Amino acid sequence: MGKTLIIAEKPSVATDIVKALPGKFTKAKTHFESDDYVISFAIGHLVSIAYPEEIDPQLHKWTLDSLPILPESFPLTVLPETKAQFNALTKLIRRKDVEVIVNGCDAGREGELIFKYILKQAANSSVERKQIKRLWLQSMTLDAIRDGLGRLREDSEMRPLEDTALCRSEADWLIGINATRALTCYNSRFGGFRKTPCGRVQTPTLSLLVKREIQRREFVAQTYWELHARFDCGAAAYEGVWIDPDFAKDDEQNQGRRNRIWDEEKAKAIVLRCAGKPAAVEETSKKSTKGAPPLYDLTLLQREANSRFGFSAKNTLALAQSLYERHKLITYPRTDSRCLPEDYLATAGQVMVRQQEWQFGRFAAEALAKKYLKPDKRIFNNKKISDHFAIIPTTGLPKTLSEPEQKIYQMIVQRFLAVFFPPAVYHNTRRVSLVEGETFLTEGKILVEPGWRAIYGASSEEDGDKELQALPAGTEVRCGEIDRQEHQTKPPPRFTEATLLSAMENSGKLIDDEELAEAMKERGLGTPATRAAIIEKLINEKYIVREQRELEPTGKAFELLSLLEARQIDVLASPELTGEWEYKLNQILRGTMTRDQFMHEIRAMTGTIVNKVKQEGGGERKQAPFSPVDGINFYETASAYESEDKKLVIRKVLGGRVMTGEEILALIKGETVGPFSDFRSKKGKPFTASVHIVHSKVEFIFADSGEFDLDEIRSQEPLGQSPIDKTKVFETPVGFLSESALAGDQKNGLRISKIILGRRLDREHIGQLLATGRTGLINGFISKKKKPFDAFLLLDAKGKLSFEFPPREKKGRAKDADKDSPPSDARED
Repeated sequence: MGKTLIIAEKPSVATDIVKALPGKFTKAKTHFESDDYVISFAIGHLVSIAYPEEIDPQLHKWTLDSLPILPESFPLTVLPETKAQFNALTKLIRRKDVEVIVNGCDAGREGELIFKYILKQAANSSVERKQIKRLWLQSMTLDAIRDGLGRLREDSEMRPLEDTALCRSEADWLIGINATRALTCYNSRFGGFRKTPCGRVQTPTLSLLVKREIQRREFVAQTYWELHARFDCGAAAYEGVWIDPDFAKDDEQNQGRRNRIWDEEKAKAIVLRCAGKPAAVEETSKKSTKGAPPLYDLTLLQREANSRFGFSAKNTLALAQSLYERHKLITYPRTDSRCLPEDYLATAGQVMVRQQEWQFGRFAAEALAKKYLKPDKRIFNNKKISDHFAIIPTTGLPKTLSEPEQKIYQMIVQRFLAVFFPPAVYHNTRRVSLVEGETFLTEGKILVEPGWRAIYGASSEEDGDKELQALPAGTEVRCGEIDRQEHQTKPPPRFTEATLLSAMENSGKLIDDEELAEAMKERGLGTPATRAAIIEKLINEKYIVREQRELEPTGKAFELLSLLEARQIDVLASPELTGEWEYKLNQILRGTMTRDQFMHEIRAMTGTIVNKVKQEGGGERKQAPFSPVDGINFYETASAYESEDKKLVIRKVLGGRVMTGEEILALIKGETVGPFSDFRSKKGKPFTASVHIVHSKVEFIFADSGEFDLDEIRSQEPLGQSPIDKTKVFETPVGFLSESALAGDQKNGLRISKIILGRRLDREHIGQLLATGRTGLINGFISKKKKPFDAFLLLDAKGKLSFEFPPREKKGRAKDADKDSPPSDARED
């Protein structure tokens, strides 16, 4: 009787399968073997579709003429880094004593693809005669593995899933390869090689960032006022914030909030009318409960690790993978599920028993003693599990972990314990103070019973807002001083990795078509296992840069999205493409669409995309909005402004910075624009410079370049004298320089940049510095950690600049009384 070969997706799963099977196994480097079974493993993907140049050497050169590339079949290639394991699997697959080959890869589309690609690449005539079976596991308990081995599925049952896996892989190849090559060739048509990667997932993800950045750039700050009143009632006192009780959201004023007043005169009138007047008080109290958040899937773990510790999605995945593979302390991390299998209650109990011996042992002991572990559908639910279940600790305990590993492990343990604990109970108090028809709101919230919050260090004494002081009965309440606070609305924040991961996960909500949105409901853009790699790829391709915790799109990103729109292929930047694919792949699973039909549509789409890029002009060249200039017509394309004779071409993105139409017009007129501090080098490093045009070419001017018209500069009215050598100080295109600095004196010359920590200085500031050594209060500096602060600038006798910070406001005046205090890192600048 022949043997059965089971191929798992990972070595750890192969080990678990061995434990579940009877008989004695011997261990080799690449597999386990008994009298009846051979158990081996992949290491994720071992085989992929070959690159075009591997299919046809003539495709090594990227040209528009060679596109679209539409192979009838898709040759495979072995990934070089895992070639040794593939060769070992090939020998096992072809062994004469192996009669049955079982796909033991992960239960899902990608698991099917990994196995079928290996089998296809390793196949020969002998393999075609062997039986192919499928092991389908949703749980990795020994009982679940044994049950799955006893109910192996026929390969014919898996054909629809195989078709969807092949369609997804081949469609991504066709769209990604052809769109990337077409756009790269188009962008390189004037010389050089300007690689322009584009893909079904990465480009819509990039679009999220670019659209948010456009919103930020178009945002116009509005001034509003808040009123914070002090109320006195005998010995008791409290603060109330003015609100509009009739407030309703308004599409025209989307910045509206119930506590915002847009008219300063109205705010002043309320203060005059209410200050010192008696108040009628209404107070309500009620209890509320809040259950623990769900168990972690990978995306949720990455989001919270980024928010709490600043870990990138890539680093969090690597740490979790180490805890899983090396330390064997957590379950499989590359999961999109937040529930456990319904047969996992006993295993969860075993984990809880072991956790009594670790850092949170007293909570594990409490959960066991009070029988918190119950078959709750919120935790144990097979319907909410796809390929894998939620991330939880194993029965192992840590010995030596790095500090980052410790933080991730602690997060997972705390969440595992918390989901079984009772809800947190709060006591909420709402006090409304009515003064002269105006409403002031005071809210208090205290934690009565910590429940699951105790695991995170919260107690009823220290968590939540302080309890409101009871008001003495029969004592008049009077409105005292009212603090009228002026604020500015803020633009939407840039994405962090945490918020971008959330947006990718929930991108189906951006789609209007209900069927397509439903198809994306379970997946979003990318998968938990690939989202970190997508973000890193966008960074590596210079589409985005990581600034502290923020992700900022570069000029290259704006160019790509503009080009896609101009060429009418912006479907590549929309999550609707993924939604449409998922919808049709689900149709293939249900048998209402065939693989051939799907791929025929993808090939047609690929051809359309390439043809739109190839199209001469493409309808993108149009009259520039500021044309003509000095009698010369200028035209706007997706990426540049060009004169009608094409002698002058100015790209919309210069030095990685998106230039405005007004700035381009100024350049055309011969003006120097800038300086700007948000230019970026090819390596993504920011730099400050001004820009002008010399002999129809754009050139940067740096503070130390000396490329100035000295006669023109010296003809200006000087701003004052340098404290170093008493020479006159003039304004230049990039800064403020003393006459000695203009003459090249590196030692005694005074040089002050026009931009300091993101804040542009004007002539008035420099005049103050030179006259008194100190400016007035300047707001809007941005620290190295991207925190805004206000400060006075000081200039000493040696020409050194420093900051002086305004005094902090007294505590208790308002909740955000310290909002204008400088961030700690600003003092280092």
